[in-house]
Amino acid sequence: MKNDKVAVVSVLLFTLFLLIFKSGPEGQGSFIKYAMGKYIDETAASVVTGVSNGGMNDDGDVMAYPGMWDNRKSTMMTTVQDIAVVSRETVLTDVYDEGIGGRGSIITYEVQEGDSLSFIAFDFGLNINTLLWANNLSNPDQLKPGMELQIPPTDGVIHKVKAGETIETIAKKYQSDVQKIFDFNGLSKSGSLQIGSVLVIPDGKISKSGSAVLAQNSSSPFSYLPNLGSFFMLPTVGFNWGVIHSRNGVDIANSCGTSIVAAADGVVTYAVNIGWNSGYGEFIKISHANNTETIYAHFSKVLVAIGQRVARGEILGLMGTTGHSTGCHLHFEVHGAKNPLAK
Repeated sequence: MKNDKVAVVSVLLFTLFLLIFKSGPEGQGSFIKYAMGKYIDETAASVVTGVSNGGMNDDGDVMAYPGMWDNRKSTMMTTVQDIAVVSRETVLTDVYDEGIGGRGSIITYEVQEGDSLSFIAFDFGLNINTLLWANNLSNPDQLKPGMELQIPPTDGVIHKVKAGETIETIAKKYQSDVQKIFDFNGLSKSGSLQIGSVLVIPDGKISKSGSAVLAQNSSSPFSYLPNLGSFFMLPTVGFNWGVIHSRNGVDIANSCGTSIVAAADGVVTYAVNIGWNSGYGEFIKISHANNTETIYAHFSKVLVAIGQRVARGEILGLMGTTGHSTGCHLHFEVHGAKNPLAK
């Protein structure tokens, strides 16, 4: 009986290979792509390359999602970051569509409700100063919903060529490297420039008087935010990873069911107890009187409702591992001030 089964399986496999190879290279490639896609779909969007950003629980290095292989033209897996909770398509979606890591052109981004310059810079992997210079902004708080921002493909300066300028004079003006400008913009070896053409100056800097230059720690684009001292209390207990990631977020790990409390008095503006929600799972967002916001993500149970006023220390819900998470923990974000959990 066992030999009969082996024989049947062998015949079926032999027939399958004949059909695949008979269809030619295109058929072979399509079969392999299909098989890989189905495998990833069936593993329920949990492809992870290891602990990211110093050991945090949000598995934000590599991710897949059900159906992605049916809906995407490309079969390339892309490294992504966690994203903010907003009632719209996220910045990350736009970046993914442009091709993370491969974008070589300037794109336009429309500012959304709840955006800040530091969030946008983080999402696109840029320094805040790069966005200030590209959009002639003197203050990072100038953003308003509906504004359109130019997003360079790399840190540096956008420059419109004027009469009499050369690559050398432009490089000197922005403290950049001549060869980098040549390479990034695909310029001819002659070095001739067309008046009015737009160049991206990699690692360029604007240092003239009156230009806004924000000190930005390479490890965190949120270092310029104000420290509110004891305004926020710790929202839960557990192991604090202490490392900033996502939109000024920090993770605290503990057992599922651990209580999570409001870090300060405020009003609940989001209280979602179902769904993926851009990876945040069940989450709560609170607006505070000083125009700051806090986000609490990955709940196993949400105990408050939208519009509810909560007091500092009031229980919001129970720790869980919903959404884009690899274990029981709280992902806690502060918008508009330093995160008290950051080490």
